[in-house]
Parts: sequence; C-alpha cells; structure tokens
Amino acid sequence: MGLRSIKTKLIAIYAAVVFVVMTVSGTFMLLSVRSMEIEQTRDTLQSIAELIDARIVQMYERVEFGGAQEWLMLVGYDIEGIILSDAGRVLAPEEFIGMNFNDNTLAAALTGAESFNVGSIGVDLQGAERLWFTYAMPVERDGETFVIYTRVDMRAMNESLFRLTFTLVTTVLIALVVTVIFWLFLGSTLANPIVALTKHAKALASGDFSREIETTGDDEIGQLARDFNNMSKELRATLGRIVSEKNKREAVLQNTSHGVLAYDIDGRLLHANHASGDLLHGIDIENSDAKAVFEFFGFDPDDVSQMKQGETRESVHEDGELYIYACVTVYTNESDAVDGYVIVLQDITRQQKLDNMRKEFVANVSHELRTPLTSVKTYTETLLDGAIDERETAIQFLKVIDDEANRMSLLISDLLELSRLDSKHATLEMDVVDLVALLRLAIRQAQVLAEQKEQEIDFIPPESVCFIEANAARINQVISNIISNSIKYSPEKTVIKIRLEITEKFYRVFIQDQGIGIPQENLNHIFERFYRVDKARSRALGGTGLGLAIVKEIMEEHGGKVYASSPPGQGTTMVLRFNRMVEV
Repeated sequence: MGLRSIKTKLIAIYAAVVFVVMTVSGTFMLLSVRSMEIEQTRDTLQSIAELIDARIVQMYERVEFGGAQEWLMLVGYDIEGIILSDAGRVLAPEEFIGMNFNDNTLAAALTGAESFNVGSIGVDLQGAERLWFTYAMPVERDGETFVIYTRVDMRAMNESLFRLTFTLVTTVLIALVVTVIFWLFLGSTLANPIVALTKHAKALASGDFSREIETTGDDEIGQLARDFNNMSKELRATLGRIVSEKNKREAVLQNTSHGVLAYDIDGRLLHANHASGDLLHGIDIENSDAKAVFEFFGFDPDDVSQMKQGETRESVHEDGELYIYACVTVYTNESDAVDGYVIVLQDITRQQKLDNMRKEFVANVSHELRTPLTSVKTYTETLLDGAIDERETAIQFLKVIDDEANRMSLLISDLLELSRLDSKHATLEMDVVDLVALLRLAIRQAQVLAEQKEQEIDFIPPESVCFIEANAARINQVISNIISNSIKYSPEKTVIKIRLEITEKFYRVFIQDQGIGIPQENLNHIFERFYRVDKARSRALGGTGLGLAIVKEIMEEHGGKVYASSPPGQGTTMVLRFNRMVEV
C-alpha cells in the first residue's frame, strides 16, 4: 500500500508539474507569438504607410492621389491604405471617400503623433464591423499636413493564435496522459529517485531554485533529473521576467502625467508617484496621512472610510491658477474587505480655463446685445410717448435705432461666421491665387475709407507673382479687416505701411498703422473673442470685438498664422504668414 501510495503521489505530482510547466511555457509562447505577430503587423503597416508617403503623397498633387497607379502595390497584402486631410477627410483611394473612421489611432495622428492600435473597431467596404490593426502617421508636403492611415483585419492573426492554442492544449493533455501511463509501469526501483524528485519539487515550490538533483546515469530518471534542473532555471528566468514586468509597470506609474497616491487601511502612505508631488504644492505628502490628504481635497474622511468597492468620490481643488481633479476609491484584499485607498490626481487647468472662457463668452454676447437693445427700447418708448409727432426728433431717434440695429446685425453676422469656422462643416474651395493681387484688391476697397481721413496706403508690390493655395474671398476678408482696423485706429493724415516679405517657405505680409499701439501685456489677448484694449474707443468706432478672432480662425483654416507686434511709440504691426507654394 505504501508503494502504491508513493506511486499515486508521484503520478499526481509529476502530472501537476508537467501541467504547470507546459501551461506557463505555452502561455508565454502564446503571448510571445502574439506580440511578435503584432510587431510584425505594425512594421508592415508602417512600411506600407511610408511607401504611400514616398510614392503617392510626395510624388503626386493632392487632386491626383486617388488615380495614382502605386495603389496597385497594396494588392495581395490584404492591407487597406488611405490618405486623409489634416481635418480627417478621406482624400484617396476613391472607394473610401465618404467613409468616417472613428479611431483613436487616427485621432492621435491628426494631433501630429504617429500611432498604432490593436483591436480598433471599424467597418469594411461592405459595411461589416470588424476588429483591425490600425496605424496612422502624419506627413507633410509643401507645408500641408496629411494623415496616412493603414489597417489590416485581425481575423488571420486570431485564427492563427486559436490554432496554436489548440495545439498547446492538445500537447498538455497528451503530456498528462503519457505521464500517467509512464508511472503506472514503474516499480519500486523508482521510489527512491521519485522521492528525491519530490523533495526537489517541494524545494521549487518553496522558492528555492538554487538546488540541483544529482544525476547518476543517462537513463530516463537521470534525464528527468536533468530536466528538473533545467526547469528550475526556466522558472527562475520566468520569475525574473515577472519581476521585470512589475518594474516596468512601476516605471509607467511613475512616469504617467496623472498623480497616484496609495494608502493602507490605517492611512499610511504606500505609494506616491512623481506626478503627485508635481501637482501638489500645498501639502507634505510624505509626512501626511490619508485623513489629512482627504481633508486637503475637501473629502469627508468619515464618508470615505464607509466607501465600498466600486464607489468613488470626486473633488476639484484650486491652487492658485492650478485646478486639480481628485478621485478617491478603495481597493480590497482576497476577502473583499477594504484594504486601503487610492487617490488619482489630474491637472484639469486647461479644461477649467476653457469652461471659464465659455462662460465669459456667453456673458460678453449677452452684454453686447443688451446694450443696443436697451437703446432701441428707450428711443422706441420715447417715440411712442409722443416724440414721434416731432419730425426732427423722430428722425434723429430713428437714426439711432437704425445704427443700433446695424450694430446688432453686424454682431450676429460675426457670431454666425465664427460658428461656421468653429464647426468646420463647410469645406473651403481652395484655388491657386496671387497674394499680390489680393493685397491690391483689398487696398482699392479700403481707399475710400482712407481718403475720408486723408490717409495714404503705402505698398510697393514685388515684381513677381506670389502664389498661395487659398480661398480668395476669405483671404480678402482677412486682409481687408486688418487694413480697415489700421485706418480706424490711425490718426488723420498718416500713412498705413504695407510690405510683403518672401522667404523660402513663407510669404509674410506686414501691415503697420500709426495708432497709439497696444500694451505688451495685451498683445496675447487681442485675438480672443470680444477682447478690446480700449473698450470705449472700440465701440465708438463700431467694432464688435470679433474681427481679429475671425481673422485668426480663417488663417488657421488655411494653415497660416497671424500675430502682432507693437513696439512703444511705433503703432501696431499685424503680420499675416502664408504658406508658399512650391514651384514645379
């Protein structure tokens, strides 16, 4: 019975060891194959994207992308390659035009970052939803940004991994069956070696990987002993990899932009990454317990202590110009009892400022509409009370009402223009236009206004044409707005200076007025909506506070830039920068 008991135990132990080893090895192999497949797929998608960039984007004009013969190079790869504009609109190939790709990979590329994603959900050309490997990278040509988006169906890899998994499971089962049959035929002569193996297995189970079994021969038992020794080395290497992975996760946690604080159930600090220290300046994290941190963020410590798994508490802490979003949750032990607390911190200063800007925008619109409406209502009531019978007074009041109505109409038109630019639903029709011709047209249109103030517009055009890709009406709107402002804010009998600078990549238009200038602390704000340096003077001249905001939006829509400089005593110079077309 004793021998049978040992044999039974040996069968069970050996089967268990074989199962564990093969499961660990198989899992590692499966993960390695999957990782290798993903890496190879990424390299392939990147190579195709680079080919599309080199042979299509860099070789053809934008309107010729769809007809490029180089698309044939994708045949046989089962890879789909797509060229999109910097606004996310499909340019080529033609069969993809009109499709929308709601993909984080593409979203990242549109912000200027190369990106690769596994498991993106999207539809194919037949409208069927599938999982994809996706890769997107931004490219640039002649100052214009495109996004090359490549993807391939994940089904082939998943089927390959399923077959490999099935093979590994079958192998494990076969190994277990062979193990049982092998030990059934062994006799008592194997008891002692098995006992030795059992002791070695116990040593392995206790974490001792340094011991080795002495091999006395080259038979199966000796080979088995050597295999156990090899297994010890593999397990030691596997544990080393696990520790390495743990260190990697720790490195990721330390380098994330979100602050992370972990406390045990007694409030002692267990972990604080670097970001938490950077975000918190009003409290000593190292020397503060959980209760002090909870109170710092406005949490009730008693309420937090009653939290259960899955519950969260949120708060926003203001520290000067910094806004910190804090979220606290609990973690549990193996008995599902609360074992501690985790606080995640996020810098939401930008979002908070945007929300404040939105509120300020609404307040400004309300104020800008209420002022003329108040005037209209006041004069209307006066007319209704009898002033309408006095012709001269009535005509004067009606002119005021008409002026205020025109002011509201101009404000609403500017608001609608900004709304159109913000929505970006309408695509501008771009043409190749001569910037010099646009400048001459805008100067002719502003000549009457300048003559009313006895002003001169000084512009010496270059001898050559300066071609840009633009919507002529929109660029004329930009130039006319800047020239009009220069005329309005310059004294009578002064000169408005306009010059055109040509560089290797850009055209720069400098429009200088002779006004009182803009203080340096205000220069960064003049393109904000409803911002006025001198509000009383701006309203007197009929401004809405939206003109320069519209100019900025139009220039950015064309890939250009607008900025201002105002040295003391030298007026204000507005600079319009346009991308220069490459001559072919």
